[in-house]
Amino acid sequence: MTRFLDTNNYPSCIRRLLMVRCWYRKWRSSIPGIEISCSWDNREIHILGYFCDPGCQEFSEIQTRLKESRLKRVNLILDKLKSMGIHIDLSQVLEKSSGDSVGRPHIAQAMYENGYVKSVGEAFELYIGYGRPAYVERFRLTPFESIGSIRHAKGVPVWAHPQLANADHLLPELIENGLQGLEVYHPQHDQHAVGKYKSLASEHGLVITGGSDFHSHSIPYGATIGSYGVCYKTVEVMRSLAQR
Repeated sequence: MTRFLDTNNYPSCIRRLLMVRCWYRKWRSSIPGIEISCSWDNREIHILGYFCDPGCQEFSEIQTRLKESRLKRVNLILDKLKSMGIHIDLSQVLEKSSGDSVGRPHIAQAMYENGYVKSVGEAFELYIGYGRPAYVERFRLTPFESIGSIRHAKGVPVWAHPQLANADHLLPELIENGLQGLEVYHPQHDQHAVGKYKSLASEHGLVITGGSDFHSHSIPYGATIGSYGVCYKTVEVMRSLAQR
């Protein structure tokens, strides 16, 4: 059992999942999902959505809204880079995204390939990271809006790597708005964090999930794909929640 999520882009995840099913028959029991980057009280909070109905109109409209905002942000970043003497074509950035959610990692890859930086990480450190000269804030939903959208699409909303948000006080309100799970197992959750969120999940009746947060071989983030998983029983619980 393998899960595949795409950041703010559910249709792309569906396409990728279909390709993987063709390539690896052992991953036939795979579930698609989405990771939505949200903002609340000056904190970045990520909400995962599993088993969402791609035919839900409201859900599709939100995906379109997010996709358009990401493209607008990329253009603004490229304009800032151009004013600094760094010329990157939008077509090259879009090519790097391969139809997925386009964003700063793809700009960083293009900058590296064009010789403007020595590494993808340097692009963030010097130019496009938070507080750097070419950084542009992006449109974000609130976690409550994201949870509502996922539930409307008959999906299961899960709070991704909550330790990184440092916003445990929001948990009761998120649950009140429909949150159904916590991502307990994650590369950046140490043993203490795992214990804490496992306890909170049990206390509030939330499903416990886990994931590698693997992005790509060119982006040094997360762990090996397929690691930090959970047992199949968890998938059965999530599937039952999605069918309610």
